[in-house]
Amino acid sequence: MTDISSIQPLSDNRERMLSTAMRLFILMKIAMLLVLAVNTRFVMDEFWHFSQPVYLFDGIFSTIWPKKAVGYVLFYELSHLIGWDATSMLMAGRLTTAFLAIGVAFCVFKCARALGHDRLTSILAVALLLSFSNFIERGFRLRSEPLAILFAAMAMLVVIRYEADRARTLLVAGLLSGLAFVTTQKSVYFNFSLGVALVVDAAFMLSASRALWRGGLLIIGWAGAIAIYGALLGGAAMPQVLKLLFLGPTEVALHGGSYYDQLDLYVWQTLQRNPLAYGLVVVGLLLSALRFHRLESTARIFLVFTVSLSAFVFLHNQTWPYVFTMALPFLSVYGAIALTSLKRQSTRSSTIATVILVVVAVQSFVRNAQYLGHDNRHQLAVIQRAEVLLADEDTYFDGIGMIPSRRMEPRLWLDAQAVEKTVEEGRQSVLYGALQRAEPRLVISTYRTDSLGDVFNTALRANYGYLTPHIMLPLASHTHLLSVPPVRPSLFNGVYDD
Repeated sequence: MTDISSIQPLSDNRERMLSTAMRLFILMKIAMLLVLAVNTRFVMDEFWHFSQPVYLFDGIFSTIWPKKAVGYVLFYELSHLIGWDATSMLMAGRLTTAFLAIGVAFCVFKCARALGHDRLTSILAVALLLSFSNFIERGFRLRSEPLAILFAAMAMLVVIRYEADRARTLLVAGLLSGLAFVTTQKSVYFNFSLGVALVVDAAFMLSASRALWRGGLLIIGWAGAIAIYGALLGGAAMPQVLKLLFLGPTEVALHGGSYYDQLDLYVWQTLQRNPLAYGLVVVGLLLSALRFHRLESTARIFLVFTVSLSAFVFLHNQTWPYVFTMALPFLSVYGAIALTSLKRQSTRSSTIATVILVVVAVQSFVRNAQYLGHDNRHQLAVIQRAEVLLADEDTYFDGIGMIPSRRMEPRLWLDAQAVEKTVEEGRQSVLYGALQRAEPRLVISTYRTDSLGDVFNTALRANYGYLTPHIMLPLASHTHLLSVPPVRPSLFNGVYDD
């Protein structure tokens, strides 16, 4: 392979033309990101994540003890304050999350510049990031990961833009890493990879003291964020909050994938949908790895971090499509390196690189256009109708959390694990008792409630009737309800998995 340092720059005119074209592409992709954010059908996880601010200062860490970190809930509280009803809250959440993705793209540009790459390479890194189907179609999802990714990208930017051995740099990077962790515990991948990268770089320089200095200050900054989280949300219950933070998700992390079949197929799915982009990434990683001993310290840190993080992400036992968005911002820099090196070798290789860019861009827009067909109009219509039927103090149940302006009681998230546990408990479960007493003032019927089986569906039919194909109301307080559901269009099935 050609040494990157020997590659000749493009002519000024050609570089300006390509840079302008890529800027236009990025603007178009940002516009597409915002359109998809408003239009795309919601997946179940989004409703659950986004409904948690309802309980933030009214149950969480008092009567409700969540196993997962809830730092992201503070961010989505903003969208709850902006919105005036359930659907406006959801739209505000989607758009603010999309702006997080734009922030990540900006961090990618700044990281590339901090690594010493020229403006064109840095712009290409952003363009490639926005061309990945997972990022453009998952970057706006109402989950904890988008905020954590932004914190992680900021932590990396601090390390490589400022001196990695400065105390302030390491403490700030540690603090940002800790904020990512209290957003979602999956950020342990970011945290570990950054620590390993700093230590490996120090070891390469044969300095054990530097490795200890870096690792120690990074951990101190990280612990500061953890302490703030525990004190702010836990108060006197801080020890219990921190115990849950570290031990709560252990069972899900180790065995959560066993409740779902063939999750590894999502790895092949993302590779098949983005073959050229991933091919460029691999080439860029190889070019950088072959020059490892000649790389600047910042470039070594970034490379080790990216490889370590990517290994965690792609070998994760629950490779849902959104997981890949954790690695793509950093991988995109290496795709840009490959493109730039190819364009600057010869006229023929420059033409090949241009063709690759055009194909990646066209394929990306085609995929996005196909995704537009999976809109959320029916979901929002059901939510609007249900919200109108509920007074402010009324509760509902759907096992998903589709109405973020109301409390869901019982507070039961019906993922595969919870469905299995609830079915096993049967008539002894909290849910069965609540349905028998018709405590929820409204039930939204979906395939998740259907999956609870005959015992629960019998309780539903005995105490609730259908007002619409999805909305059920208590029979005791409403007349003219149907005992048999009308033909029910799906609220969730058919959503793209990537």
